Amino acid sequence: MNNEQITQLVIDELAGDITPEDAALLQQILRDNPAAVILRDNVIKLLTEGDMEGVREEEVSIERSLTQLKKYKRKKTIRSLGSPGATILVFLLTTLGAFLYKYSQQVKESKKTMVLEAAMYKYPVLLFEDGSFIRLDTINGNSIPNLSFDQQHSILSINGPINHFAEARFITPRGATYQLILPDASSIYTDGKTAVSLFLDPAVSSRKIAISGQAFVAISPDPTRPFTVDLPQKSSIRVLGTSFNINTAEQGSIQAALKTGKIRIENESGSTTLEPDSVASWQKGTNISKAKFDPEKVFSWRQGTYICTEATLRGLARVMERCFPYRISVDVPEAQDQIPAVTREMARGNDIIHFLNAGPLYRSDNKFTCYFDKDSILHISLNHVP
Repeated sequence: MNNEQITQLVIDELAGDITPEDAALLQQILRDNPAAVILRDNVIKLLTEGDMEGVREEEVSIERSLTQLKKYKRKKTIRSLGSPGATILVFLLTTLGAFLYKYSQQVKESKKTMVLEAAMYKYPVLLFEDGSFIRLDTINGNSIPNLSFDQQHSILSINGPINHFAEARFITPRGATYQLILPDASSIYTDGKTAVSLFLDPAVSSRKIAISGQAFVAISPDPTRPFTVDLPQKSSIRVLGTSFNINTAEQGSIQAALKTGKIRIENESGSTTLEPDSVASWQKGTNISKAKFDPEKVFSWRQGTYICTEATLRGLARVMERCFPYRISVDVPEAQDQIPAVTREMARGNDIIHFLNAGPLYRSDNKFTCYFDKDSILHISLNHVP
């Protein structure tokens, strides 16, 4: 007897509508088949507690279980209202609506998550706290209140709450840059595969965003409302009016390069103040180090040029995903991915394979190999590793 037939017997048993022959058959199955006992427990848990967590669809047909139970509602005379079976049935039918709603919501959330995962890093997305999102490439102009998107120039402007939400997260696709204009007129120039979390309401007393990836930040001066940028590894930057570059994926470090003004950087190990033309770098648990930097190298990504210096394959892949519109998989164990590649430049809009084949990536005998799979994921590897 298959799972569907056993499920039907359990439902009949719960509703008190099982024949003596079927009851005996069910008991025999439960004695002989441990898997049937688990199946029965899951069906009971589903129908009496509404608990769908841990109930695997391949073991219990959830929709069939609820649909079959619902059929009993249409029966006019099952037995006397005082019978034990009728009491159980009344309880099940009373709570059935809530279970069906919960199941439909879980299905809806699952589908929404799948759609979001399909869109992530392929299209510009504005994500809200309930998991809903707007694919910005599907809109134009100001058709949504407080939101304007100029597709031609890749400019997103936000002037207030959107769809009743006061917070959102702007996520950019691989290989594309955007300008995000905040409600206070500050501008965030985002690199590819970058996320910016922000408050949408201009009336919020404090100005704060969070960045993961790379962005150039130009803050509108407002002495009464300092601007804070939260970063990974419990780090933050506090500013009044300034412009600076943030890169949270600089070969394992976080890097802040100041162009104008003054910023104060804090992490778990301390704090420091940065002057123009200085760059600060730090990792989790380390002090913040400062140095001078070459603006042409640090800011070159805004003109579409990326310079990758002495990076491992994984470091190279991180930069490539910001420059090119492809997901990249490094098929080398991390413990063996220790040999730095030579310094190379890559340009947004160029062919990625041309970049990989344009010159040597390693000074050693390691041979660089790559291929696209059926899902357009670029796999890169070495045919000889130490």
